[in-house]
Amino acid sequence: MPKLTSQQQYNIEQVAATMAIEDMPLTERAYKHLVQQATGEKTADQIAEEIKKEYQNG
Repeated sequence: MPKLTSQQQYNIEQVAATMAIEDMPLTERAYKHLVQQATGEKTADQIAEEIKKEYQNG
């Protein structure tokens, strides 16, 4: 997994905390996607397309 800056880590922790408050804790997969987006490895659109393809193909 790519190395995160302290700001990137903070941002992801904030997302995780917000989701937890809403009783929707992050899955490992969701955390991985946030890291990929934060580091520029993938865009949100790329991640969304991968998820769509996964569910279209069963």
